[in-house]
Amino acid sequence: MVSAAELWQQMKPLIRKRMTFTPEAWRSVEAAVPITVEETTFVLGLSEEHENLRAFLETQTMGALIREILKELTGKEMSVVVIQGTTLDDWQRYKARQEFLKRLSTQRAESVVRRVTEHRDWVWLTNQIANAHARLPHRQYDFVKARFLLDWVEKIADFVEEFLAKNPQGHEEAVRELERLAQRLAGMLNTSAFVIGLEIERALRARQQRQAS
Repeated sequence: MVSAAELWQQMKPLIRKRMTFTPEAWRSVEAAVPITVEETTFVLGLSEEHENLRAFLETQTMGALIREILKELTGKEMSVVVIQGTTLDDWQRYKARQEFLKRLSTQRAESVVRRVTEHRDWVWLTNQIANAHARLPHRQYDFVKARFLLDWVEKIADFVEEFLAKNPQGHEEAVRELERLAQRLAGMLNTSAFVIGLEIERALRARQQRQAS
């Protein structure tokens, strides 16, 4: 297999011939050090003294040209990574840092999800229902309204069960919030709050019976 250094030597005359020439852009090509080819990644490095040339090497036009020539010479679609440093050790350190940043990003994303999940409250539930209703096709039809209600009373029952598990003394709060929710749903579905409350109560009792059996 052709080494990165050999490949870069073949590429440079082609880059020089096809690039939009400026002294700075060509200096960036001359300063770039081929480090390795890893699967479909071609790794170039710049020493600290040439770091100011990175912007010329990483322009969209230069990047596209380098990838185009790489494909011509290797027959493969390849990506190009430019790192600070000129050795394989520098490349290993770069990869380790990228992996660390990836893990950190994943941890932060999971933390955000946990915070959102932990703060699921009655306002959150009401907003979820309102958003779902706003996206509901044909919501003017009674049959569609009925199906929407039956779907959501099960989800409301799930929420109530979760709420009471976390707040064993929260029965009175649950009753007050369910009343508000019934009134809100009644307005959305053009029916009475009593009908909404009845369906929610049925779902809650069915759940209790399943747990007891």
